[in-house]
Amino acid sequence: MKLPFRARTISTAVVIPSAIIVAALAVIEYRWSTSVSETTAVRLADSLQMSMMNLQKDFFRYFSDIGLALRVDPVEDQPADALRYARRFAEWKATAKYPKLVSNVYLLKSSLAARPPALRLNSPAKNFDPEAWPARFEPLRAQLRAASVDFLRTRVPANPRDSAAIEEPSSGWRFDPEIPALLHPVIIDSAVAKGGPVGPDSVDWIAIELNRQEIQSRILSDLARSYFQGTDGLDYLVAVISRNTPGHVIYSSDPGFGDPEPPDADGVIDLFGRGQEHTLGRPVHVFHMPPAQKGPDAAVKISWFPFLRETEHSLDWRLVVRHRRGGALGAFVAEMRRRDLAIGFGVLLVLAVNMAMLIVTSHRAQRLAQMQMDFVTAVSHELRTPLTVIISGADNLCKGLVGTTQQMVQYGSLIGNQARQLFGLVEQILLFAATRQGRLRYVLQPLQVHEVIDASLASTSRLIETEHFTVECEIDEDLPEIAGDATALSQCLQNLITNALKYGKPERWIGIRAGFFEGSPGAREIQISVSDRGRGVSPEDLPHIFEPFYRSASVRVAQIHGTGLGLPLSRSIAEAMEGRLTVSSSPGRGSTFTLHMPCEPEPTQVARREPAAVSGD
Repeated sequence: MKLPFRARTISTAVVIPSAIIVAALAVIEYRWSTSVSETTAVRLADSLQMSMMNLQKDFFRYFSDIGLALRVDPVEDQPADALRYARRFAEWKATAKYPKLVSNVYLLKSSLAARPPALRLNSPAKNFDPEAWPARFEPLRAQLRAASVDFLRTRVPANPRDSAAIEEPSSGWRFDPEIPALLHPVIIDSAVAKGGPVGPDSVDWIAIELNRQEIQSRILSDLARSYFQGTDGLDYLVAVISRNTPGHVIYSSDPGFGDPEPPDADGVIDLFGRGQEHTLGRPVHVFHMPPAQKGPDAAVKISWFPFLRETEHSLDWRLVVRHRRGGALGAFVAEMRRRDLAIGFGVLLVLAVNMAMLIVTSHRAQRLAQMQMDFVTAVSHELRTPLTVIISGADNLCKGLVGTTQQMVQYGSLIGNQARQLFGLVEQILLFAATRQGRLRYVLQPLQVHEVIDASLASTSRLIETEHFTVECEIDEDLPEIAGDATALSQCLQNLITNALKYGKPERWIGIRAGFFEGSPGAREIQISVSDRGRGVSPEDLPHIFEPFYRSASVRVAQIHGTGLGLPLSRSIAEAMEGRLTVSSSPGRGSTFTLHMPCEPEPTQVARREPAAVSGD
């Protein structure tokens, strides 16, 4: 049934803007999610980069504090005052956060003829004891001598006492990552101090040997907790590695992390500030490098101690971090974006589905309302006809217009037929209402098929005779019994026969057939079909004929009486008894309605069960 033009216009006016709004919301959601993901990535990258650089600064500060505490001048004005270093080292150790960071302090002589060749700080005695040249520093002799020449050429003024030539206390240090150690040149030769000649042998070196174990177990561990600590522990996996090859992990927050270096690290920073062009391109690398104007680039260019000798970049110490939960941060942000998009599009999908359901429900409500109005009109017409006949007959009887016995019989028969028709109509409406409300309870019992068909034909015999229809009935012999309610099944078949009487003209023929059919294993049923050779049902009306109140436009034009309740009521009765009702029809060639009812179990099966039950006792 098509909706009125105005209703279709209103629906279209609602659907199109709604679809446009949903599409616009989807686009906005996608762009918003993309923008939020990019902003989140930049924020996380900035935060991670700042944490790594702050860790690098603190790591450098712990080393530089040693030089600041010793206050080593490039040229000493008091010769052979090595005890000053012992006193200042004791002061640093008393206030340092990590006093065990320094393993040994040496005064290394550049002159090969110097005796002793080195001095080692004796911390308890606060003096220097003679010492052989430490074996760990032996590979540095050539580099120290070359560095002494550079130092004399660029650092020592013509007048050593020139105060303007004095360097800052923390400058001039050199670093060697393999030992590791900090080194600084000093001149404590008395002849030099008195204005004598200055040569490479005049330059000695303060060497501070650092405790690798203290760096690994305490300093790096504390720094990782300081800058990557979350509410439930470290938010990141943290490692410091010296090579890309396995087995060179200096520190790792979790066993196995950093060996080998993870390819999906969220951030990598060179603790010595030497960017590797072939891997990083800069000392700091994060998963989402923010633009130059946003990122703290000034802090990236940290000034680390110059290396005493040229070393490979693979020996540098690199801090490597990766997000602990949800994998790498890049994947974590992408997963967040996918999740946000899924939630957003899911909400939009629910909204679209709700809108579609609302539109469909509105259409169905409008359609149902129209069908109900048609039903009211049809019922009013169906009620008006018998009531008019009854009232007219009663008036004629009251006015004495009926005088003979034959006329009295005719009037009585007419009034009775109309009253029964009226009663049947009311009963059909009440039965449909009870079926829809689920108030009917059927009592199922074994029934003979021919008895049900005979009862239905007997109830409709008067209508069949009045309409002058021919009924051909074909019932197979020895049909199994079916389980059903006799009255309800009879009512179901009566509705089908009445439907055939209405639409079976002009052939005025009804065919009733009952037979046994067996489909898949265990699917045994009785099929009772009611056929006619009338107008048939058009393909567009066929899906709707079992809907309540539905009557096609062609039926209404032909002014065929009916309420649109007979077929829906018949299907409800069939389904309530585990059966079903089907239809096949061709326009102009008639229709066939088939009632499918399951068979009762075979008597042989029951007989086999009963002895088993008896023998079990």
